[in-house]
Amino acid sequence: MDFSVVIGGEAGQGAFSVELEATEILSALDYHFFATKNYMSRIRGGHNFHMIRIADHPVHALSGERWRMIVALDEETQKRHRPNLHESGIYLSREMTTEIETVARKSFQDITGSNSILVGLILAVIGADPQRAAEVAEPGRREFLKRGFEFADKWNLSGLFTISPKAKTHCKLDGNQALALGALLGGCQFMAAYPMTPATSIMHHFSIAAQSLPAHFEQAEDEISAINMALGASYAGVRAMVATSGGGFALMQEGVSLAGMTETPIVIMVAQRPGPATGLPTRTEQADLNFVLHAGHGEFPRIILAPGSIDEAVLLARDAFELADRFQIPVFVMTDQFFADSVHIVEDSIPTQTLTREYPVFDKTYRRYQITETGVSPMSCPGLSEALIKVDSDEHDEEGKIAEDPALRKRMVDKRLGKRELLRKVALPPTFYGDRDSESVVLCWGSNKLIVQEALERLASEGINTAALHFGQVYPLTSEMIDPYALESKNLICVENNAGGQFASLLRRDLRLDIAHLVLKYNGECFTVEELRQSIRDILR
Repeated sequence: MDFSVVIGGEAGQGAFSVELEATEILSALDYHFFATKNYMSRIRGGHNFHMIRIADHPVHALSGERWRMIVALDEETQKRHRPNLHESGIYLSREMTTEIETVARKSFQDITGSNSILVGLILAVIGADPQRAAEVAEPGRREFLKRGFEFADKWNLSGLFTISPKAKTHCKLDGNQALALGALLGGCQFMAAYPMTPATSIMHHFSIAAQSLPAHFEQAEDEISAINMALGASYAGVRAMVATSGGGFALMQEGVSLAGMTETPIVIMVAQRPGPATGLPTRTEQADLNFVLHAGHGEFPRIILAPGSIDEAVLLARDAFELADRFQIPVFVMTDQFFADSVHIVEDSIPTQTLTREYPVFDKTYRRYQITETGVSPMSCPGLSEALIKVDSDEHDEEGKIAEDPALRKRMVDKRLGKRELLRKVALPPTFYGDRDSESVVLCWGSNKLIVQEALERLASEGINTAALHFGQVYPLTSEMIDPYALESKNLICVENNAGGQFASLLRRDLRLDIAHLVLKYNGECFTVEELRQSIRDILR
């Protein structure tokens, strides 16, 4: 059984509060669900809508099928969403939600209680146990929930779409929570950032955790300050990170290049949204891959990661700090608004081991940029020993002193770029799923992972077998990553949320793959399972 509800209304009417409370209770009651949101860039007014998909099996994407229930907090909801209501679906009109608001205001003198009444009503529709729901709810919301169940009985809605709670031991996380958790597990002790949607809640989650951990969050005056603060913290001896979106990342370019020249480890999280310029600041896109790939002036190595699930986000965010330290490079973690704001139930085990930076001690002969066979020089930090740590943004010799000798310049460039071979050896292999013998393979990266997976499962149920490769690391790309899959003989389909097929172009350039088909979406919204199923099906016909 699969039940999808959309709650639509103006910013400030409480649709987000309904989502938050509903997902907390659904998680506590062991339901499988997925939730995400579509919101405008304004504090009041406009039209926002929050979508929750509840099922008796794991779900991690919007199905794309007609809504089983629509909750209208404004008139725009009827215009925009009612045409997509299932023929047997429930439409909670503006008149009905106004009646709920009136009860909350007159009976409880608390208009915000209407949100909890709506949560209770939704729970009643899926056949949730009212007593269990009350037990796991916040004490101050229990009477409101009870009234929601009563409204469902009054309108003959109780149990119309019964869902059985079947989730095993689990946790509930959104994408940005997963990234903040992964950073802390990676030993990050310093984060600097300036608020920018959709990366802002990474700051929020990290700063809350930092209050009880040996970690520090600093809200900078701008993104230029943020990246330089993080580089300073890394130089001083702690693992550090920044988080931003396209416009903020544009301001960080000189700092990115500084990290490349000084070989200072740093993790940079880039949450994508549609550009250019301000674009659609609260919507989703995957159009900054080329930007991150070529960020910073000059040539220096980097790694770009792009998690596609909550558990993968925790792992890659954690490992990003280990990679940054090991190779003394910037490591980028790319996400997008869809991934950042989507809430999942995670049944897979989340790692709990915290990684830490090593602090080797050297004597007076220490050379920060000693030329080695691998290109990785010994790294230390000031104050640990008699070793003098010299760092400069200019080209330098092995000790870190400014130098302009052409021959030395070439040796230093070769030293830095020599790390590329090491990066190739530790490249993260893509995740394969589907039919190994399929003649067609869908290629994707980042947040489309689980949408593609479910679309392929639906195709398989129709007798159309295909396969997919999801790249959690998008740079560097190596032939070893794809050797097991004989892609040169396959019909390749690349799925992306951008207009130019940026990842497809990178696959052609670095792996010489012949991408036969592109499935692109760039209107600011994520793919749904059904539209992706149809697009792939049309190609395979």
